Amino acid sequence: MKKKTLILLATVLFCGSIQAQEVPVPNAKEFLPGPPAATSVQYIKDYLEYEWGKTERNTELGAQAKADFLANTTNYLDAFSKVVGIELSAGNTPNIYTLFDYCMTYGEKAQEKAQASYYYIRPYYRFNQPSLIPAYESQYKNISSYPSSQAMMGWLFALILTEVCPNKQDEVLARGYAYGTSSVISGYHWDSDSYAGCLLASALVSRLHSHTGFNAMITSAITEYEKKSGVKNSKRSSVADAYFTIDELPDAYKYLPEPPSISSSVFTTDFSAHIDGISARSTDDGNIAKQDVDDSAEYYCKIFSEVLGKVFSESTSPQLYKLFKTIYPSAGDATLTCKRYYQRLRPFVQLNETTATGGTPDSDPLKDNGSYPSGHACAGWLYALVMSEIAPDYQEALLARAFKYGNGRVITGYHWQSDVDMGRLVGAAAYARMHTNQDFMEQLEKAQKEFNGGSGIRAPKADDSSADIYNLEGVRLNGRPTRPGIYIQGNKKVVY
Repeated sequence: MKKKTLILLATVLFCGSIQAQEVPVPNAKEFLPGPPAATSVQYIKDYLEYEWGKTERNTELGAQAKADFLANTTNYLDAFSKVVGIELSAGNTPNIYTLFDYCMTYGEKAQEKAQASYYYIRPYYRFNQPSLIPAYESQYKNISSYPSSQAMMGWLFALILTEVCPNKQDEVLARGYAYGTSSVISGYHWDSDSYAGCLLASALVSRLHSHTGFNAMITSAITEYEKKSGVKNSKRSSVADAYFTIDELPDAYKYLPEPPSISSSVFTTDFSAHIDGISARSTDDGNIAKQDVDDSAEYYCKIFSEVLGKVFSESTSPQLYKLFKTIYPSAGDATLTCKRYYQRLRPFVQLNETTATGGTPDSDPLKDNGSYPSGHACAGWLYALVMSEIAPDYQEALLARAFKYGNGRVITGYHWQSDVDMGRLVGAAAYARMHTNQDFMEQLEKAQKEFNGGSGIRAPKADDSSADIYNLEGVRLNGRPTRPGIYIQGNKKVVY
């Protein structure tokens, strides 16, 4: 008993020293689309999912939704204990408990920051209908539902446990995703709230990883899990020139929901987004989407160079290039099992159309490749999370570019919106798994040192002071920037 008390005391002290770093949380407003307008098709999907959720309240899923409602560290530990097969608690796994408690603190901060930017009326309150848990209705009715705190914390802990116990990665990811489903069934959140919560969770994991103290906590949790479970997870890949084989990566088929069938009412959202995408092909976004069909490591270096104002390439940043090049196989492999199982037809094949780049159902190389989930969206989000860990001050801009990169697949006609949405979650899962590979961690450190060794971004010069200032989207500002970041002034990229 005395030994356990000393362990807990040391853990608390350690946690306190890490929290003192005050990690800045991601600003969701800068990279998430925000809640859908009440006149949008996405809102119709939200409504349909809300109606579905009400039908599940007297089922096992409803019982699970009740159990998932209270968002505190102990409840999350209990839920994931059933998945990983060992008791996760302050007494039995103090390091994992500390890690969860620490993540809970910053998860709440990220949630509060996001809710301060949006107000989306909760489903039960909008329709003046009872929720699954009436006792809390008055408490939450005036608090924005976007993004879902349950979904965010569930997915956050799932990503963390993918690093701590990768032998249980598919199970913990499935359990983490289920928190979002529970929040819809309870009537406290919309489907779009849940999805936004998952994306915010992945951004938060990347931001936390940019601090050495957090990485030390992960290492302690891994050691503790291996001791308690008797499982020794490999730190190296069994293949050359890649960090993982397909079998070593999380299996998206095992943790993602199935794609909406063409006969389902929810499919109307996919179809509507496809029609909107066709209309956007003649716009600037359409031109960018056509360029974004490139999914090579070289192209990712190019688009992130544009975001950060610094040239990344094999010659200018060899360590970062090597990191991206070695990640590249896994970025596609992470979606393969799911693609092969569902073999969902791509929009241009399903509707016998031509893509924005001229592909046809007869000639395009991707005509027989499954559409769900999107490999491009997966890779874009994965690379942005990695790059955000290297350059955390630019995280929001990097993720915003990756979000647009994924949506380009809808514009070009290669993917349905649900393919893209789920592809980003696969990218987040792959990102978490990357951190279990020692070669990745070593190369990441080299890329970070390379990035911090010099910068092509300059401060504005005096002779540019009277020039107009534009954001990276080409929109002229009225005066000086109100937010720090990279802008165009005097025909050059500058930082404010």
